[in-house]
Amino acid sequence: MISPEIARAFIFMGAAISTGLASIGAGLGEGQIAGYTLKAMERQPGAKDGLLRSMLIGQALTESGAIFALVVSLLLIFGGYLNATLDIVKATALLASGIAMGIGSLGPSIGSGYAGSESVEGIGRTPSQNLPITTNMLIGQALSQTSAIFALVISFLLIYTVPSMSENQEAGYQVLRMFAYFGAALSMGIGAIGPGVGVGYISGQASKMIARYKEQQSLVMRTMFLSSAVAQSTAIYALVVALLLVFL
Repeated sequence: MISPEIARAFIFMGAAISTGLASIGAGLGEGQIAGYTLKAMERQPGAKDGLLRSMLIGQALTESGAIFALVVSLLLIFGGYLNATLDIVKATALLASGIAMGIGSLGPSIGSGYAGSESVEGIGRTPSQNLPITTNMLIGQALSQTSAIFALVISFLLIYTVPSMSENQEAGYQVLRMFAYFGAALSMGIGAIGPGVGVGYISGQASKMIARYKEQQSLVMRTMFLSSAVAQSTAIYALVVALLLVFL
């Protein structure tokens, strides 16, 4: 067992990393959407109401990763661990949960921001396509946030499924488990960056195409779904490796 002060340090650091890193991606994504909305309003002042609605919807979905991270941070701080007697392995798992969620939300938030910005720009070019473009944006941003949900799952597993070590457990095994939990956090956290950004880029380009070629909407959306599934497969690989590291 470790002293309560050291355990709290691990927990506080995990909570800070979770929300701190997540805020970077969410802030960048939401700011990008707002900036492109203002440019679109300058081009199409008559479409400002529809643009404002699409902006708010896009920003709300872009902030999903930051909300997930906030939940993880609150669970770490108020989940009853501050006054509990923890061993170094359990404390490491709590720290790793914050790392997984913080890093894992960066790519999806940035990707969602790109998808939203291209959508409002498309609405500014073709206001009559507001509804199909916004619908495509919602679907694309939801797909982009899938990898953030994977990171949330790993964070929950690290918080709630990692058992406490017995006092007579070998030091080598404890070090092994600590590295395994850190590895799970890094696998899922880093593994979510590329798919999150990539799927957001696909969605943004799809919205741009719908604005320009509205008669090709069904073809564009089918292509978006197929390509997003392929891009998201790497996040599934990262999830599988993270699960193995947590449970093996």
